[in-house]
Amino acid sequence: MKNSSVFFIKRLGIMLFVLTQLVVTVQAQNSKTNVYVWDFKTNQETIKKFAEKFTDDFETELIKLDQYSVLQRRNYNLVLVHRNMENEISNIKNLPAETLNKLTTIKAKMVVFGELIEDSDSGVYEVTVFFQNLNNGEIPKKESIIIEKALIKSNSHRKQYMKNLIHKLHAKEMLEAKNKQFGFISKKMDTYFVRVKDVKTAFDDIISIALEQEEFFKELENTIDNYNEIFIDLNDNKEQYLLDFESVFGKAHGRDLESVYHGILEDIHKKHILKLNMVRKKIWDYRKNQKNKKERERIKKEIIRNSENSTIGLNTAIDKVEDDKDKLFSKIKEDLRE
Repeated sequence: MKNSSVFFIKRLGIMLFVLTQLVVTVQAQNSKTNVYVWDFKTNQETIKKFAEKFTDDFETELIKLDQYSVLQRRNYNLVLVHRNMENEISNIKNLPAETLNKLTTIKAKMVVFGELIEDSDSGVYEVTVFFQNLNNGEIPKKESIIIEKALIKSNSHRKQYMKNLIHKLHAKEMLEAKNKQFGFISKKMDTYFVRVKDVKTAFDDIISIALEQEEFFKELENTIDNYNEIFIDLNDNKEQYLLDFESVFGKAHGRDLESVYHGILEDIHKKHILKLNMVRKKIWDYRKNQKNKKERERIKKEIIRNSENSTIGLNTAIDKVEDDKDKLFSKIKEDLRE
């Protein structure tokens, strides 16, 4: 009966956790602004098909941005109803009352308008996009991008152009996100390296005293506990921290951070810190052991020797991984300055 109760409690705990995560996800989705992307207009029939393709590509990249709830045009008949009016519509003021009502019904807060034009003098195309508030007509975002004439037929280039345009439109938000993410991860990493160096220093400087004196042994214990706190944080949240970092800084920097993570978990912690943890246990045993003086002296020398051997390798590992971390952070700082 007792086992059944424990099983029920565990299952209830899992269900509550899943429900909590679902609520958090729904709340996050509800906090996003609902956006409707109107078909990009063009006054030239010869490039109308490209305007349609740019609309689809822009909408796709906007969804990937994960900053808005994009009301996909395929799910509504707004565009079909007003297809003949498309070239006349480039602003909320041009929208018929019926269309405004439908946009309100589907809870759109913002409408995105775009236009593809050919600059015959320069021999290029230009796509201009702006976001317009459905309630008051304000335009919080407007940007354009130049497209080389020879590349408009290239599917991959069209997608890249729209991705670049999305980035131009959200440059401020992206910079804020990068600064926030960089501040977060750099603080975590800085804390880790300070505390792992504290561990090394503690084993270097106070181990011989900690073998005999209670207050120094407690100091060693506190130093190790502080290290364990940041290590557990980095280890338990590894996947989420890496995903959040890569979503802001891209795959190249994401791989670099993953390499730093590998150095922390494998080269520093597993190869050296765990060995020092064994030394810590031996200190504990030594302090409780009441063997004869000669035997205690032998064990003491062995502990100090093991500690010295481990900290030498630890120092090298810390320098190597911290150097990799500093190189990555220097690259990121350069990117942020640009």
